[in-house]
Amino acid sequence: MTNQHDERIVKNQEQIDKLKATIPDWIKDLRRPETPMLIPKFGPLQGTRVISSGIVIAQPFAATKFAMFGAEVIHIERPGGDIHRRTGPHLTRGVRPHGCDWANEAVNRLSFGLNLKNPKGLELGMALWKISDVWMDASAPGTFERSGITPELALAVNPRLVILRVSTYGQYGSSEMLGRPGYDALGQAYGGMIAVTGDPNGPPQRAKVYTADYLTALHGWASVLMALMEVQRSGRGQVIDLSQFEAVHATMGFQMPWVTGEGKVSAHSGNKAPTFQPYDTFMCKDGYVFIGALGPVIYERVPKFLGLDSEEYSYDACSKDAAAVSSEKGLALDRKLREYCASRTRMEVEKEVNAAQIGCCRVMNAMDMLQEEHYNLRESHVPVLDRQSGVPIRVGGVIPKMSLTPGQIWRGAPAIGEDTSDIMEKLFGFSQHTIQEYYSGGIVHRTEPCTQPACDPIQVP
Repeated sequence: MTNQHDERIVKNQEQIDKLKATIPDWIKDLRRPETPMLIPKFGPLQGTRVISSGIVIAQPFAATKFAMFGAEVIHIERPGGDIHRRTGPHLTRGVRPHGCDWANEAVNRLSFGLNLKNPKGLELGMALWKISDVWMDASAPGTFERSGITPELALAVNPRLVILRVSTYGQYGSSEMLGRPGYDALGQAYGGMIAVTGDPNGPPQRAKVYTADYLTALHGWASVLMALMEVQRSGRGQVIDLSQFEAVHATMGFQMPWVTGEGKVSAHSGNKAPTFQPYDTFMCKDGYVFIGALGPVIYERVPKFLGLDSEEYSYDACSKDAAAVSSEKGLALDRKLREYCASRTRMEVEKEVNAAQIGCCRVMNAMDMLQEEHYNLRESHVPVLDRQSGVPIRVGGVIPKMSLTPGQIWRGAPAIGEDTSDIMEKLFGFSQHTIQEYYSGGIVHRTEPCTQPACDPIQVP
């Protein structure tokens, strides 16, 4: 095991010991309280405390994954709250408008209203490092450093701390790339996803959900768990540099082997797979289904299902490569399947095609999901009260399902700074008088949460 951090990620590790002398005595003397202190005890991550200070989706959602499985997650919110709370579409039927994305992604998290730009606010941030296992952030390279908030300082406060730094382009690399503004779609574009997405007759398109953010969150969740295993083994924390574009790039499948092995570059080709079939969306009377048959064993069921001659419409003739798919027989098979779907409803097609052991699924929208028995039996979405707006909603459920130590969703997304007073009293041991002084100085802030519904739930047909 190396005794040194990668100097591209921890650039001034020789300063760590020197920075220990700058830590206020009250933080040095701070003892870690029971963990968890402010949430129910459950799940495999019970006893882990995570500090989250990033904005929007990728890093905060990585923290939410921890929160779903029992970690006590404290999300630091700047004055006014995370900007993603104000991103549409909004919940508008409650006492305060609130972004639907945030309402879905901030469940189980505690909200600490804190101004880290204030020197006293930075001290509170350092205190959180001292009593926690993980600090996650999503600032561009150099942003926090300009305020004196560095990984080196965090490791000086707590040598066992795991630090996750999320950004679009990473913390090191080309100086031209570092520090650029970054968002989900830019991660998709730079990582290669947009180049292969969209109808070939139109422009390349981004994935319409924040795919780069969610892929990054999942990589972040896994990487922090690995780093925590190293803390258990060696007692040493470390810094993780996680970029959105690389999280996307890691999903690009055959793209790099194809360009480096054959000199070929994939373009955006739409839903239809260009080198085998069927693998596409098909229109029915009332919407779309997706039908897929990958490989000769499954494909052979398709002409049989359509009542076609299996030898005439064989795998080699219709599906083994791009030439077969675009051949006269390949196009005829595609046409026959489309005619079959067009004369039936989605549910009829789904049942009949799956009965023939060919993969088929309705293209589901949110209302479909809400009414679908399988979703409900698996608790794929669960009811909560959004505590910023007071609107009762459903949010994505816990995934994966675990047999011995399941996760749970115990609270909806918090109001801005809702847990500030509890954190200061129960984690730091501050008196009510001291807490009030922090409020009066604008160092911390809090919004009163909605604990009762402000309106009735939407009735589902």
